[in-house]
Amino acid sequence: MSCAPDSLRKYLGLTGICIASFLGCIDLTVVNTILPAIGRDFSTPLQTTQWVTSIFMVALSAFMVPVGTLADNLGRKRLLIAGLVIFGVASLLAGIASQFWALVLYRFVQGVGCAILYTVSGAIISYTFDEHEQGKALGILFGANGVGLALGPIIGGIFAGALDWRDAFLINIPFILLSLTLCAWAIPEFKASEHKRLDVTGCLLLVLGLTTLVSYLSLDGTGFHQWLLPVSIVALGLFVRHELGTRDPIIEFHFFRETRFLSALLATFFLAFYYCIVLLTLPIFLSNQLHQSDMAVGLFLLPATVTFSITSSWIGSRSERVGPSRIITAGFALFAVASVLLATAATKLDARWFIVPLVLFGIGWGAILGPSTLVSLSALPRDKAAVAMGTSWTVHNIGGASGIAFAVYLMRHVDDFRNSYRTLMFALAAIILVAGVLYRVLSRKPAAGATHDAREKQSEVCID
Repeated sequence: MSCAPDSLRKYLGLTGICIASFLGCIDLTVVNTILPAIGRDFSTPLQTTQWVTSIFMVALSAFMVPVGTLADNLGRKRLLIAGLVIFGVASLLAGIASQFWALVLYRFVQGVGCAILYTVSGAIISYTFDEHEQGKALGILFGANGVGLALGPIIGGIFAGALDWRDAFLINIPFILLSLTLCAWAIPEFKASEHKRLDVTGCLLLVLGLTTLVSYLSLDGTGFHQWLLPVSIVALGLFVRHELGTRDPIIEFHFFRETRFLSALLATFFLAFYYCIVLLTLPIFLSNQLHQSDMAVGLFLLPATVTFSITSSWIGSRSERVGPSRIITAGFALFAVASVLLATAATKLDARWFIVPLVLFGIGWGAILGPSTLVSLSALPRDKAAVAMGTSWTVHNIGGASGIAFAVYLMRHVDDFRNSYRTLMFALAAIILVAGVLYRVLSRKPAAGATHDAREKQSEVCID
């Protein structure tokens, strides 16, 4: 069998990959809209309930690149199928969890499964489609992700308001079965000829560092709270030192010398930082301050997720022609304007004031996600696609975990929730403006060229 599948089989495989990635995206918005219901059911405050989201991001951050290594060693198709199974089992267990911290544990396992789905899906696309089709294929992938994000608020609102929030996890099962069927039939297997070592030490240090950092910013008044920040700093410092000295690191810091790749990492970090804050805090604001029902909260998030879905698909096929850097810069500008408008809407008693900023938020989201991924893939040789995707998504999810921790920390130190939300949105506008300027400066610098000196390709094995 040829390494290049025929057109029908190639796009059926892409459909299976889109469904796999779609699951992680639908799970993100489902969870954010059911967080108020989870908090009510388990009688937990915001700084505790947010662990349902935070621990998911921590798992994604720690396992993205190790998953890329496993994919090269074991086969990308095989690991994608394993990821679907892991995600499905974790979804089932989360749906029947009777203890809050058991739910948090299963969310961590879900994060491990999603790390596989996100990383391997992008790496498979990079080899299944040639350079001229990659932009279109990524646009389809992120468009499917947008559909998942659009459906998530509705499903979350239905389950939290009319049925049971636990069913929001169980809804993943039929999609998993469909994706398994398509991927098993249509996707060819790929393996790297060189066996790589799995960086277990790096994984453990990153999980420890991020978990203690999020705990320090989220918890207060506990006896061990003062020790969390020093432990986090030491663990993350040891992580960086270990990564610089190990043969197969989780994060390839030497790739940061390529300014285009570094600019893509900065863009994806602050993208996740931004949208995780908005998706965490807005449902709680609408529920607690404006007394919207769980169903209404889901519907009010639709302007963002629907416009993200449309924008991602539209931009995907045009980013190479227009220039991804220009699109990403415009996305940052839209984020800043959306933040100011969200802060203004928080002073009103009518939830409809949130519609316009959420539309801008969705367009900005779509303008940054796909193009930043395209930049990270094009900045490195094609045989480094899995590493590029893994490193990019690791930084992305560290940004998300950092954003959630920052939001909880800031809002905990302002007594009134409405005022704390406005303060957070204005702070977010300032942060994202600085990030946009930094991105523009980095994207205009000439490529270092160090990465492109290593043009020798690792041979890939195509297995029927």
